[in-house]
Amino acid sequence: MDDWSTYRHPAPPLRDLGLACLGAGEQSGLLPSFADRTLSSHAVVLVSEGSGHFAVDGRRYEVRAPAVIWLFPGVSHGYGPGPRGWKEHWLLFTGPMARAMQEMGCFTREHPMLLLDDSSTSGLADVLGLFPLLRSALSASGTHGDLDASVLSQRVLVGAGMQRNKGPQEAGRDDDQLLARLSETAHLPLSLSQLADSLQVSVPELRHSVQAATGVGPKELMIQLRISRAQSLLADTALPVQRIASLAGYEDPAYFSRLFTKKTGRSPSQFRREHQRAEPAR
Repeated sequence: MDDWSTYRHPAPPLRDLGLACLGAGEQSGLLPSFADRTLSSHAVVLVSEGSGHFAVDGRRYEVRAPAVIWLFPGVSHGYGPGPRGWKEHWLLFTGPMARAMQEMGCFTREHPMLLLDDSSTSGLADVLGLFPLLRSALSASGTHGDLDASVLSQRVLVGAGMQRNKGPQEAGRDDDQLLARLSETAHLPLSLSQLADSLQVSVPELRHSVQAATGVGPKELMIQLRISRAQSLLADTALPVQRIASLAGYEDPAYFSRLFTKKTGRSPSQFRREHQRAEPAR
């Protein structure tokens, strides 16, 4: 890996309305440590090899690769490798989308550093593979470079945010399969405990797995899956709204209509008029 760093002054619309990449880089070896530094933007540092330290808010963490360090604007911090050095990959970013990603659980102030386990190696490798592309985008001139760097930065942040430590009970679980089974059963009238029993996990395990994988709890995920199913039925069929409510898991059509309107900003009939592909019932 070549050492490199590139900074950029992105277009104002990305800074003001979206997510802008302000710079990125990759370094390795006996890099200098620093303390009491404050940034005006967000940053993420991925340590892929080696060990060292990280300090923030009066707390000191021992860092060992693989690890992800999240830095926040205006927060004093410091970090650096140990006597054998380390390999780091960093990204500076700003914009309203950074706040949205934080509120959706991509990263949190409560957990500024994540020590990853071996099960996260392949996922982290995918994230690190984006840095050569990001280097090229940051070096490109004009609007296309800004947009490419923004998209790649979002992929880095989402990929880094999805890395989680897994406890012994979770190590052998296929979370994708669990989510697929949740999708298949979302329309059934099951309580949380009944849902956990049907998936052969405990309620705490179900909550933890769903939260880690999607950023929301099981109940909210069930609502999202049901509303999504209802949207497809409204757009693709001519079934009455009452029947669609039942197929989505709601026996009370009035409650379904209120919930659908709250979640989508459109009533079921309005959504159907805007998106229907099927021939209307005669």
